[in-house]
Amino acid sequence: MQVEQGEKGWSVRLDIDEPLFASLEKIAKEHHWKSGFIWGLGALKNCELGFYHLHEKTYDRKMFKDEAELLSLTGNLAMLDGKPFFHLHAVLGASDFNCFGGHLFMADVAVTCELFFSEQNIPANRVENPIIGLKHLDFCGIK
Repeated sequence: MQVEQGEKGWSVRLDIDEPLFASLEKIAKEHHWKSGFIWGLGALKNCELGFYHLHEKTYDRKMFKDEAELLSLTGNLAMLDGKPFFHLHAVLGASDFNCFGGHLFMADVAVTCELFFSEQNIPANRVENPIIGLKHLDFCGIK
């Protein structure tokens, strides 16, 4: 793992077999990140993707154990119950050149994962929204 701060944000490199979410949460705690946006590319394995159905308020989930190219990762960081929470979506490419994507629940780095984080320095939290059945971003009333 390597983390460097630049003029316009943070560059992060995760290495083979590192757990994506645990690594990002560790970095966020160490550098006191509270909110921001993240994007990246690389290769992942042991990925769990989801598709959310609003009317049922449930996710369909599917595991992808094999290595896949991380064609695009986008997401944000906010606080959830006082801890950093990364909301990520990913598009993955398989060895047969088919692509699949969705909400990313978990993943491990297969080869490398190269990320850029733009810190926002605004209070952002996740709060329950009963209409959509999820905890969505809230920029007001942060405690």
